[in-house]
Amino acid sequence: MKSTIAKKTEGYGYKYTELADINKYCEENEIRYYQEIETSEINQKDYIITYLIKEGKEEKHRGCQIVDAVLQGIKNPVQEYGSSLTYCRRYSLLMALGLATEDDDAQSLSEKKEPTQEEADNYKLTFGKFKGKTLKEVEAEKPDYIDWILGNAKDEYMIKLIQLATGRKILSEAEQREKTEKMIELNRLLNERELEIDRTEFYDNYNVTTSSQMTIEQLTDAIDKLKKEVGE
Repeated sequence: MKSTIAKKTEGYGYKYTELADINKYCEENEIRYYQEIETSEINQKDYIITYLIKEGKEEKHRGCQIVDAVLQGIKNPVQEYGSSLTYCRRYSLLMALGLATEDDDAQSLSEKKEPTQEEADNYKLTFGKFKGKTLKEVEAEKPDYIDWILGNAKDEYMIKLIQLATGRKILSEAEQREKTEKMIELNRLLNERELEIDRTEFYDNYNVTTSSQMTIEQLTDAIDKLKKEVGE
């Protein structure tokens, strides 16, 4: 399977790969696809989302940001937006397929912005029951909700915003699995001794209000202590 497609059509002062050539590549490799426009909740920008269907499985790939239309010559903004959309669709499809053109890398078309501390501190949620509140405020009021956002976040920018705003260490998948297992074990031990242990006081010893706020090290320490107390 080839990994590049030639650019051969002139337009706007540069050469570009024709969509027909990409479609031919997909047909030859038994790949189907469809595309949608999705607005990011982070920066309110529109992005092309490509869905590839290969061997009966569907994959979702986020592609290019649709650039704002600029009036050029006799073209109106609607025409410019249409041209921009076609351009972004074409290169988002190349990105999803893992194909590069002969003289450039389509991945460079994606916007990869690193959030600043100021942006993280001032960022306010635009959805859910905490809409209008900063990440810091939500972390203080309902840290479990931040856990939920992290568990569902697909946008790297949002994950980094949370990391900066809350000071949390973002866990790898393996670390998250380990933490979840330890949280389950800790809650089991606490439930068994529900009448003996004041949970608020217990969590205060670790400067947290719930087990989800505890680090893996804190969870391990708490589990070890409880097991010793019950002789496990």
